[in-house]
Amino acid sequence: MKKISSLTLLPIMALVSACNSADVCEQHTIYMHAHRGEPYLAPQNTAESIKLAFELGARMIETDFSITKDGTMFCMHGPRELKNLWGIEKPIDDITEADIKSSRLIRPQDFDAKYANCKIPTIDEVFASIPKDKYMELEIKKYGESFADKVEAARKKAGLDYNNIIVTSFNPEWIKDFKSKYPQYETLYILVYPFKGERSAEDVIQKAKEAGASQVAIGNYRKIDRAYVKKIQDAGLKVGVWQVQNLDDLAYAAKIGVNRVCSDYASRLRGQYRAVKSLNFE
Repeated sequence: MKKISSLTLLPIMALVSACNSADVCEQHTIYMHAHRGEPYLAPQNTAESIKLAFELGARMIETDFSITKDGTMFCMHGPRELKNLWGIEKPIDDITEADIKSSRLIRPQDFDAKYANCKIPTIDEVFASIPKDKYMELEIKKYGESFADKVEAARKKAGLDYNNIIVTSFNPEWIKDFKSKYPQYETLYILVYPFKGERSAEDVIQKAKEAGASQVAIGNYRKIDRAYVKKIQDAGLKVGVWQVQNLDDLAYAAKIGVNRVCSDYASRLRGQYRAVKSLNFE
């Protein structure tokens, strides 16, 4: 019989404690979102990483999008990812379609050999990786007048429904503008707690509703409690938190009663949770 170490028991006990101390654990579903695909198995924010996350059981993937200076929408978090993964030392604003097409991993040896020829994907390539019964959380990294139209064109080309895609941003004005053009999309307001001082639940609710968002996603979530989350939920908004990287994080998310979590280790965390759930634990 395999012995369970005290270190292994810590997250298990955290999950048990969370459910013993909060009513929300009863009949409560938390949805797991895979952050940038499966970034520790395949290069993040590539079509291959996104496809892998879905194959490993993800219901929804979170990705990031900008527009090149010559008008191509592409999947990229920011300059650090651009430099460290692709070796491109340019501001995001200066990226061109040619840069996207010629992109090559600078350390392909960090991943399985089958990912050696990955490239920075366009929105069409990413959307083509989304199964019709799965979902994409599309974060706006660089907004412009044509952004919403490009998302809509890509959605139509991929044959996806509006409910396959949630549009998200830290900028409520971008959400509001996108929603004014295409109200059929669900939108989500992202924030980090605290942000420019303490952010009351009432302030979050006001900002989200003014933007037309129906969900919020909160970073640094260990600073908030069940009362904070419930106040936002009682206002009709779903609440997510990020990043939830292990069972201890998941236990805290369960304790405060969130609707969804986002993780860099989505498939690993699902596996760990299922292992715990199957235990005959006394």
